Amino acid sequence: MPMSAVRTAGPDHPAAEIRPGVFRPDWSSVNSPAARDALAGRMAARSGLLEAWAHPLSRDEDQVWQSVLRLYAEQGCPPLPGDIAATTGIAEGPVRAVLQSLQFRDLLGLEPATETIRYAYPFSQSATGHRVFLRGRSLNALCAIDALGAGAMYGMDVEIESSCRACGEPVRVATTSEGRKVPSATPSEAVVWYDFAYEGGAAASCCRTTAFFCSHGHLRRWLTGRSQRHDGLALTLNEALEVAGAIFGPIFSEPVRPGNARV
Repeated sequence: MPMSAVRTAGPDHPAAEIRPGVFRPDWSSVNSPAARDALAGRMAARSGLLEAWAHPLSRDEDQVWQSVLRLYAEQGCPPLPGDIAATTGIAEGPVRAVLQSLQFRDLLGLEPATETIRYAYPFSQSATGHRVFLRGRSLNALCAIDALGAGAMYGMDVEIESSCRACGEPVRVATTSEGRKVPSATPSEAVVWYDFAYEGGAAASCCRTTAFFCSHGHLRRWLTGRSQRHDGLALTLNEALEVAGAIFGPIFSEPVRPGNARV
């Protein structure tokens, strides 16, 4: 793997190479101009985080990260270091050290001074108002984009229950095509506000205001009523799904060697 994990997938398309030939976000999966603008805004706001990706994930980091997310979905809650050790074959002591490294890259968050997982994007142990139903389990997603990205990450359809951040009315979304399409939603005019704020990690900043809204009108009303200006973009559900798929879709992708051969 190259010395630096930060790459450009095209003009103004920065991405991190998480494993050989696998880039995150996956710009090739994004077609709409609004979704591309949203990803560009995301990456610009996180320019400081790219420094944490000056080096790619080590083999142990990659194994532990994937194990955390697989076990999270299977168990319906964050796995313990012992669970991760049993799954990966990595001793529990090194697993604890790797979890700290993954927190530095803002891939998950730990309870202060411990190795207990509080959240691992897209999921949180705390109630967030965004519920994702998959594999018969109900999980808290950190934000609207994370909720939409869960299906693409696991390659399965999901149901999402949330609410309009402006009025509190329910917003329900169901995906098809293994999490890659939204044929309908309730209400049908529902949109997503994708916030670019980034400070101290996504969970502490943009995730708090990246939300569903009943309509563009309710989103405008919410933005107008905010005490401070927010940088971000309004997205249709399909545009938001493209953004979410680009971010979460590559997480379990197999490494790719030159010539497009899977490792």
